Amino acid sequence: MKNIFNLSLLSLTVLFSNAAISQDKIVGGVVVDPAQTETRYIVSIGGGCAGSIINEKWILTAAHCKSIFTRPITGGNVDLNASGRIKLEVKKSYIHPKNNASKYSYDFALLELKNPIDFEATGLRSIGMIDPELVKTGAIDAGVVSTVLGWGATRENGSVSYVLRMVDVPIVSNETANAPTSYNGQVDSTMIAAGFPEGQKDSCQGDSGGPLTITGTDGRPVLAGVVSWGRGCARAKYYGIYGNVAVAHPWIMETISASK
Repeated sequence: MKNIFNLSLLSLTVLFSNAAISQDKIVGGVVVDPAQTETRYIVSIGGGCAGSIINEKWILTAAHCKSIFTRPITGGNVDLNASGRIKLEVKKSYIHPKNNASKYSYDFALLELKNPIDFEATGLRSIGMIDPELVKTGAIDAGVVSTVLGWGATRENGSVSYVLRMVDVPIVSNETANAPTSYNGQVDSTMIAAGFPEGQKDSCQGDSGGPLTITGTDGRPVLAGVVSWGRGCARAKYYGIYGNVAVAHPWIMETISASK
């Protein structure tokens, strides 16, 4: 997605000195085995972003992907080149009203589909979302292991992957991510940081809008974050940054309710 966000990248270059900001892909991960990992809620948006089905008519993704919301959205097979992927049509898109594109704050968008998904007929599924109450239980505290999934490139400035990949990364406190040797205050309360101090495993270019999940008490994945931004890919001390779904939860529910 870098080529789509040149203006944002230029402004962020000023903020972050000479470091490259990337909209995210999977680095250091493995190819997903759909028999072992739930993937049926993940969609590809225009081949450059991803999103998560949160109910039969709505997809949650990143606001900075908005320039490609008119491109094809597909779900189903973990291989983007496979025949028979299911096409979904967007009726309308909604950007979080507090979104600050230059800072990636409130980096959330909702896509309302023209027709509800027939889960039984398509085999697609929705994913449950984290909410403020679940956060109080420590669900996204530092050290909790989260999983990122996507079709992006597997190394910084590399080519994209056409087969869905995943990587497990621990959640990191915003205080740690805001250290002078890291993002130096640029990670705000609408964001979650995740990754290792030494880097090596991360999300990166080509996967913006995709899911950061945690494991719920029932063993099912819970959508905790939306792939947003980072400095390079899998660099030491520069964690992947994700939109905090719990922060957006009230807006998500209000927007869905108002459209009925």
